[in-house]
Amino acid sequence: MLGACESYLGALAVELGFRDVALSLLATVPILVGSLAQLGTPRLVRWLGGEKRVVVLGASLQALAHLGFLAIALTGFRSLGVLLAVKVVYWTSNAAIAPAWNAWMARLVPGPLRATFFARRNLLTHAGLLFAFLSAGFFLELEQLGSTLRGFAILHVVALVARAVSAFALARQHGFHSPPRPPARLGAVVRAGRWRVALYMAALLFGAQLAIPFFTPYMLDELGLDLSEYALLSSASLLAKGLAFPLWRKARGVLSPLASLAVAGVGVALVPLVWLVATDIPTLVAAQVLGGIAWAGYDLTSLELLMGDAPEEAPVEFFALASSLAGLTQVAGSLLGGWALVDGAIYRDVFLYSAIGRGAALVFLVRLALVRDQLRRVPLAIRFLSARPTTGAIAQPAVHEEPAE
Repeated sequence: MLGACESYLGALAVELGFRDVALSLLATVPILVGSLAQLGTPRLVRWLGGEKRVVVLGASLQALAHLGFLAIALTGFRSLGVLLAVKVVYWTSNAAIAPAWNAWMARLVPGPLRATFFARRNLLTHAGLLFAFLSAGFFLELEQLGSTLRGFAILHVVALVARAVSAFALARQHGFHSPPRPPARLGAVVRAGRWRVALYMAALLFGAQLAIPFFTPYMLDELGLDLSEYALLSSASLLAKGLAFPLWRKARGVLSPLASLAVAGVGVALVPLVWLVATDIPTLVAAQVLGGIAWAGYDLTSLELLMGDAPEEAPVEFFALASSLAGLTQVAGSLLGGWALVDGAIYRDVFLYSAIGRGAALVFLVRLALVRDQLRRVPLAIRFLSARPTTGAIAQPAVHEEPAE
């Protein structure tokens, strides 16, 4: 589903004629709503009677959301409100189940097997994502000879079927009926948690989001890439990110978590500068490879540090609050980038602003250096939430909470 459909939602919006501020809203509002929705997931688990029911319901709803995308692609209906509403349902139904999925996986996968299980799972996820992404790109390029929108419609049928099969497979897994612990009060979580890493992540994502929504229109319209070239270019980031995860883990034998985060942050800040000057495919591929490697280091290290800052009694609620903060800053950055374009800036200007914003976020690491020895080691596995052509697969931590008996 992610490779065949979600990675091309930006291209679908461009094909429908949306630009600038509209693309900003489409890229960020669903993320914000999904982050906020996570705050209510613990109560939904108690209401439905188990994590499995919440996960299967969310996966099924996400599958049904493709009917909305399918109708838009078939009719060519150009309503920002309708497309935004469908994307909010699509994103929120997946993001909101994350806390339930985390707790469920902690029960399903025995502790000694988790590292091996999630490492193999992540490898298979990246392999499937890359194959689907490339196949979809070449398919859309062939469909340009007829109707590109018809090609998008067919891909959404594929995505609907894929997610429905996923929901069925989830429904076949064993469920647990013992109630999870009551959620912690959010005020107490705010007071108990440490927020330096969360603030750095929010600041970096603000700077990144100044440019991310405009990568697709820049590549397709400004540089004139066809969809197969776009697929090859974007797959470079996905492939580099997948291969870089184990390399960053090995680098931890030499670099501290803070040093790893700083190196990755510098790489993330350099990517839009390469976009700014690149006019040929090899240079753009190099930028995407750099981006994939840098974002892999950022994801792995920032999530580990973030969970080290979480209160031991409420890691899920802490992460939901941190995600909400990041969602707010992403909306702000995206809208600011869109308004700059409306006000007369060009794409290269926005890329420069993004590089400055990403680099400025590194200032937060100065304060992080003062507390680097306070990292609390937390069992951490990664769940892929989404996929973007600019950053590869978007990861979030699968927090392993053992259920109370």
